[in-house]
Amino acid sequence: YLHPNQFTPDISVVRKYGINPDSPYFIMRFAKLNAHHDKGVSGINTEIAQKLIDILSPIGNVYITSERELEPQFEKYRLQINPLDIHHVMAFATLYLGDSQSMAVEAAMLGIPSLRFNDFVGPKRIGVLVELEEKYKLTYGISSKEPEVLYDKVKEILALPNIREEWQKKKKKMLADKIDVTAF
Repeated sequence: YLHPNQFTPDISVVRKYGINPDSPYFIMRFAKLNAHHDKGVSGINTEIAQKLIDILSPIGNVYITSERELEPQFEKYRLQINPLDIHHVMAFATLYLGDSQSMAVEAAMLGIPSLRFNDFVGPKRIGVLVELEEKYKLTYGISSKEPEVLYDKVKEILALPNIREEWQKKKKKMLADKIDVTAF
């Protein structure tokens, strides 16, 4: 594993997929949520995905990466890339939204605003996400029972001036508080 200070996003990787890193774009991730620990957990369903796309698409391109089968109306948003390139693509995104815990952490570590929408928020919280959310304000967890809160948070973040610069400052603060465990 690389420490986030050792990862240099490559803009040419983003461009090779036809994505313009100079224009706003959004990454959405749909997890299968079918692992043993996912029993009874909900995330982004069809209706919520469509509402998010309706909010985001007037501002920039929407790209979906999905473990689960996509509904036909979402296929045009599917991100067809080598999985090894996802961090390069995510590093230039305006916002990450998903029901995947892992990718929410990864986006936050890259200094990209991340919103996770699932039933792991609240009493089933994961320590790293608690710290990234509460101490560094890099990610936000929203219960799947509160879709309106999700839509409002998306709009709130997108209304901020200098989103990228603000999250990069938050990322630098977080990294300054940590050691490079690989080097250690």
